[in-house]
Amino acid sequence: MATKKEIMRQLLKGVSWNEAARALRCSKATVAKCAAKMAEEQIGPERLESMTDAEVSGLFADGRGKRGEEYLEPDYARVCDQLARVPKMTLALQWARYLDCNPCGKRLYQYSQFCKKVGDYARTHDLVARIAHEPGRTMLVDWAGLAASVFDPVTGRRSPAYLFVASFPWSAWVYAECFPDMRTRSWIQAHVHAFRAAGGVPDILVPDNCATATDRRRKSEPVKVNDAYLEMAEHYGCAVVPARVRRPRDKAAAEKAVDLCETWVLAPLAEERFTSFDELNAEVRRLVDALNARPFSRREGCRDDAFLGEERAALNPLPAAPFEWYEWRRCKVSPDYHVQCDNMRYSVPHRLVGRTVDVRLGAATVAVLDGGEVVAEHRRLRGRRGQYSTDPAHMPPAHLEAQSLWTRAWFERRAGEVGPETKRLVAAVLDAHPVEAQGYVPCANILSLSRRGRAAELEAACARINASGSAATYTRVKNTMAALRAEAPAPGAAPPAPGAPADRAAHVGRVRGADHYRRDRR
Repeated sequence: MATKKEIMRQLLKGVSWNEAARALRCSKATVAKCAAKMAEEQIGPERLESMTDAEVSGLFADGRGKRGEEYLEPDYARVCDQLARVPKMTLALQWARYLDCNPCGKRLYQYSQFCKKVGDYARTHDLVARIAHEPGRTMLVDWAGLAASVFDPVTGRRSPAYLFVASFPWSAWVYAECFPDMRTRSWIQAHVHAFRAAGGVPDILVPDNCATATDRRRKSEPVKVNDAYLEMAEHYGCAVVPARVRRPRDKAAAEKAVDLCETWVLAPLAEERFTSFDELNAEVRRLVDALNARPFSRREGCRDDAFLGEERAALNPLPAAPFEWYEWRRCKVSPDYHVQCDNMRYSVPHRLVGRTVDVRLGAATVAVLDGGEVVAEHRRLRGRRGQYSTDPAHMPPAHLEAQSLWTRAWFERRAGEVGPETKRLVAAVLDAHPVEAQGYVPCANILSLSRRGRAAELEAACARINASGSAATYTRVKNTMAALRAEAPAPGAAPPAPGAPADRAAHVGRVRGADHYRRDRR
């Protein structure tokens, strides 16, 4: 649709009304109004060119715009403030209040026009200042709102995996990793891994006001960084500056990074099934690397180019050793000489049963201290509840035997307690069987002959059998022990007369002679 200024310009050139209406695609009535206004205001070529389109349109004002002054204007600032501050506040409720308050008797806006007016006010008054970031100065950190899953390979039980996201706002470079919880231990460990992946430390860390970063019991109290987080920051030589409460724009880069990770990392993993956090985090690293290599939409290069090319060089160097945060517990040693922490059990020396000890929980290790002295160390258990970590050195001898029963080492150790000849005979029995386990029962039967104080007799019988080179069996060992007892003189008995016949059992290795088995044939 042509403007009235263009219509006047054509009329000044001498174009007829019909030609002007046809060329500019407007009605003859509009052309007639423009011609009448030009005659009334005596508008010539010079004055027309000096006027703007708005000034020309103002010549044709009919006064309908003044009706807006009859409407009661809402208190837009108050409406927008309550919509942002009061939970569950809606535009419909604000419009109802607006209808109830009309002391001047003016006209009121309908709901659709009310919403449009409030929206226009919010867009023109909700202005923000852009934060100018410097390379390597800040790192924004946060937990993602969505979570992945890890499934126990034994029980199939699903455990949530929470995604930690760190972002360097100047380059928009992202680091992400999944953890089994959002406790302080995982929070600290996530920062340590992020610093290691970035190859340096920023000047400032900007978290939100989560419980793992700040301590604030009441809303009226000032925000205070908690001791564990502050200790970690001091170790790396950086400061912690939490974002203002209810001011997400203070860390808009972190919110954007979380949104990207939820879209490009967590969403593709929704249909995958992982059985360990190592497996899950390997896939997370692959997806995050792809995200950092994705070209920018509004600037040249990608996140990796911006970070590796300039921002990494601006980071502070890493300390000589990474920070390790320990969690301390006081636990009582149970009768099974184990302490329980986080539903996992770790062994201690059995002499400490019933005592209360200190347990130091690290990211990868668990140490048990008694009186300030480390008495046990274990690898930290993860995953299914109720797992045991038992050091054989902590077990009493009786339990140690029960743990190692029916093994060659156990039989040889038991035989060695009887004597070297018994140990040699047991080894020969085990070696005589094509499958070593087939000799376990014969060896157990042979060792049972040492009960009731007969260890010396068993050792002597084994020595005789080993010297003769005969095959060792339970029956032969038992009969040899009986023969040795028969050869031994009874207490107080006279020695045998010279030339007296010797007991045949001593020669044949049997207690009963051949005469015992003869039958009288008649």
